[in-house]
Amino acid sequence: MKYVLFMLTTYCLCWQDNADDGPTFTFPEPNDYVIADLCEWSFGPDDKEGIFESPDYPDEYYAKDECLFFFEASPDELIQISFVGLFNIEEDDHCKFDQLEVHDGRYGFSPLLARLCGTVLPDPITSSTNVLWVGFFTDADIEENGFSARYRYIKNPHYSLNTSLPIVGTMNKDVSVGPEDCFFKLDDQFDGEINSSVLRKAIMDQGRYPARKVDCTWEINVPVNYKILFEFHEFSLSFVNECDYNRLIVYDRYALDTRQLSEFCSTTAPSVMTKTNRGYVRFVSTKEVDRNDWELIYTAYRDKPCNTTLSFECGQHICIDHALRCNGRPNCWNYASDEDNCQATPPLLKGKIDATLGVVMTLILLTTFLTIILSCRHSWIRTKHKAREARQRRTVERGAVQYLMDTGEVSGDCSSDIKTINPESFQRYKYSEVGTAGGGCCVGGNGKNSHGNYLKPPEQRAGTSPRSNRNSDGGESSPGTANEYLEQIMDRRSSGTGPGIFTREMESGQPVPSKHSKRTWNMFV
Repeated sequence: MKYVLFMLTTYCLCWQDNADDGPTFTFPEPNDYVIADLCEWSFGPDDKEGIFESPDYPDEYYAKDECLFFFEASPDELIQISFVGLFNIEEDDHCKFDQLEVHDGRYGFSPLLARLCGTVLPDPITSSTNVLWVGFFTDADIEENGFSARYRYIKNPHYSLNTSLPIVGTMNKDVSVGPEDCFFKLDDQFDGEINSSVLRKAIMDQGRYPARKVDCTWEINVPVNYKILFEFHEFSLSFVNECDYNRLIVYDRYALDTRQLSEFCSTTAPSVMTKTNRGYVRFVSTKEVDRNDWELIYTAYRDKPCNTTLSFECGQHICIDHALRCNGRPNCWNYASDEDNCQATPPLLKGKIDATLGVVMTLILLTTFLTIILSCRHSWIRTKHKAREARQRRTVERGAVQYLMDTGEVSGDCSSDIKTINPESFQRYKYSEVGTAGGGCCVGGNGKNSHGNYLKPPEQRAGTSPRSNRNSDGGESSPGTANEYLEQIMDRRSSGTGPGIFTREMESGQPVPSKHSKRTWNMFV
């Protein structure tokens, strides 16, 4: 009984329908390579009608051949094909040897409209969308004449311009993103990255996020003579081992069930390698799309031996292009690394950083240089202005002292008693007043004034002596200031009624000599 219970428990834990329990990796045979578009024809919106045929029609077609005919009309058009002339493809009840497949859509996994073989001329076929995929496949035995068909684009009677999409962020659980709406094409790159985050952003940009169902496909084309290595660096699906709910599929050359390399829906996703320079990655989720997180890096590689001019050995069996060394992505296989012994910054990125730093440093130096020039100019102007003001002050002070000494109003050097004089306003030049205790230099000619006499104009003085400091009645003169006296002198000189060396021009800092000061003017200038 214990043995039976143990077996049942093991069975329940280990077995689930459609599970891929860690598929193993099988390296493709070296030098087994086919150019993906060796036998392909593509017809765009401008190719309104024409003929397409099997290779060498009406002669026999080739053995082990694969050819693709792809049609894409305008959004408001459909594609109709009708067979003409001889129709002869190796006959079989299920067309399992040689066949012509017509799929209603962009891919080989799109709905099948017809699988044709035999000698009976088929009926016309019309697509339901503006895209049609037609593939012709033959085996190694029995070659026939093939087919010839005419295609033309016709108007879609059910086409509507009303193609409004749900608003971004809507919680409408009926929103679906189908394979015809979610398609990406990456051409002529040596490597790249595909992940679920980019997918979610793309769906959001289409205004269909969140979506209940998602079916998206990436077509990857690398340069001719290269194959593709797919490596998963993250793989976590919301429903483990439930392939009907979420799965990731990798195809080689065509997105066709018979060209499927691997299907992943478990907890692991080993590396996958193609035999051609084209691969497809398809992600399908029908429930809880947001809970799927995966990241896939694809790399273009060559088989050994390596051409050292173009590539280098990077892991078992493969060579990758020199451009992929130290590019920030791990492109090698089987634990080898192309990111070892690299600079701290990838060369391309480092060049951009160096250029940016050069521009920034140039701007800083220019700004500093201009700042220094402007600062020096400002300092020079300020110094010049201060020097001019000082020169004017000295001229005014010397002129005032000389005048007072010439007129006998002072008995000594009064330069120390005269404050700074602003030529623009005499009101700001305050001269020292005479103290009441012994006087100072700016007093009467006797140099003595025990009564606190102030400097006064001559016409306000009485007595026989022009230097007397008393009135006509013998009293003391009324007090005044030297400032007021100078202003009176200025008024008299400007009106032409009195002597002196000052004129109105003194306001501009230019004293004018008079007959009283000719002997001192040369000294000032």
